[in-house]
Parts: sequence; C-alpha cells; structure tokens
Amino acid sequence: MILSCEPNAQMTKIIPISNAALSKQQGFTLLEILIALAIFAVMSMIAYAGLAAMLDARASTVPRAQQLAQLQTTLYLLNEDLSQVIKRPIRDQLGSSEPAFSIGRGNEILVFTRTVPSWLANSSETNLLRVSYSLEKEALYRRVWTIPDRTQQTEYRRRKLLVTQGVTIKGFSAKTKTWGEVVGEIPQALDISFKLDGLGSVHRTFLIH
Repeated sequence: MILSCEPNAQMTKIIPISNAALSKQQGFTLLEILIALAIFAVMSMIAYAGLAAMLDARASTVPRAQQLAQLQTTLYLLNEDLSQVIKRPIRDQLGSSEPAFSIGRGNEILVFTRTVPSWLANSSETNLLRVSYSLEKEALYRRVWTIPDRTQQTEYRRRKLLVTQGVTIKGFSAKTKTWGEVVGEIPQALDISFKLDGLGSVHRTFLIH
C-alpha cells in the first residue's frame, strides 16, 4: 500500500496497488539465471579452447624458431671461416705439429687455420686464427684460438652453436676431382650435412678459397 497526498484534498487517500504492478518490480526468475549461466559456461569453454590452441601453437613454434636461428648462425660462421682458410700448419700445446686442415679427428670434425680480414685484425694479436668444430653430446661447438701456435696456457673461446643428431662432411679433392674423404690437402669445397630433429638432413656446400 502507498500513501499519497493530493494538494487540494483535505484528507489522505489510500490508493491500492494491483498485483500486476507488483509483478513488474520482481527480479530475474530462476530459469533465466540458469540460462544465463549456461550461456556463460559455453562461452568460457570456447574461449579456453581458443587460448589452449594458441598456447600449443606457440609452444611448438618457439623451439622451431630457435632451431632455425641456430642453424642460420652455424651456416654463417662456417661460410666466414671456410672462405678464409689458409695453408698454415701449427704447433699444439704439446709442441706437436698439426696440419693446416683436417677432417674427422676424434670429436673434432673440422679443424683448420684461417686468416683475419685486415679491418678486423687486432694490432696486438696475430692475423691468424685456429678454428675447431667439434661434436659433443649431440651439440656442435666452435672453438677459436687467437694464437695458432699455442702453449698450455693459451686460452680459447668456446661457443655452442647447434643441437644436432649428427654431422657428415665430404670434401671435393682438387687431385681426384671427386667428392669423398680428403687427406693431406685442403679441399676445394666441403659438403656438410646436419641431421636435425624435425627437419631431417640439411645440406650446405661451402667453397674454400
């Protein structure tokens, strides 16, 4: 019941409110709330499925992008190193003589001496580098000595380049004009194959000047 006062009236009138007016002021019914909850649950499941798919795609894309970046860096360094190879034997830390270029010596799959471009050479060091590529526990490493004729105190820089299941190297012999194992000479070119998880075998040929 609502009390209403009229300006010209001398007495208060009681105005009854019908049941129809009361029904308009009521809230949501239980059925409406259940329908809203069901719609919200369906929308949440759709959103979660989309998010899960996006996270799965990212989880598979990021490692592949890292692998391709490692491969690109490895190929770049190999190309830079092999394009500067020079016929210059060295003495190791024990005083023994090592050839200027060798393939497949233990876990060192590739060892050679290279020059340094004049614009990169440090006046306090030699303009020659001794470079070694080695395969250790399914990973390819690169080591560099700035002093080719080294002692037991000579330090080197070591860098992990690529995770690989295997590396195969074939050289092109200037004497036999064939591809295969090259011994006692610097080949004119190298064909290097990397066995990579998910990519299979990746081949690259490098010219040696």
